[in-house]
Amino acid sequence: MLKLLYDTVHNVNIKDYSPEQVDVWAPKEPEVEKWSGFFENNICYVAEIDDKIVGFGDLTAKGYLNTLYTHKDFQRKGIGSGLLKVFEKEAINLGVSEITTEASITARPFFEKHGFECVKKQNKEFKGMVFINFLMRKSL
Repeated sequence: MLKLLYDTVHNVNIKDYSPEQVDVWAPKEPEVEKWSGFFENNICYVAEIDDKIVGFGDLTAKGYLNTLYTHKDFQRKGIGSGLLKVFEKEAINLGVSEITTEASITARPFFEKHGFECVKKQNKEFKGMVFINFLMRKSL
């Protein structure tokens, strides 16, 4: 999953973020401990095609979509949409009335297409680098 993250950020998100930003966002040496915490503590789904991981994401019990990534070679094939539908069903089962996420510049149109509204544009600092992203929400 961390290889998928690295490849996607460095090949897809690079159109909206600088090389320095993508290196901080998805470093060559992944932060395994940080990511395993997300996957152990949140609801996580992985999409596979022919035993190859093509997407993944995680959702907190409070309805925060922490991650949603699709493999760089499987963009616009319904992988992200399918994962999002599963997370929406999970949120409803948890009794959550809305899903929130912090979408990248790259991901914002995807979320808008799926009924999310932009709450606000944010300048988020991460490891000394400022990233523009968007707080978004969708009522369920």
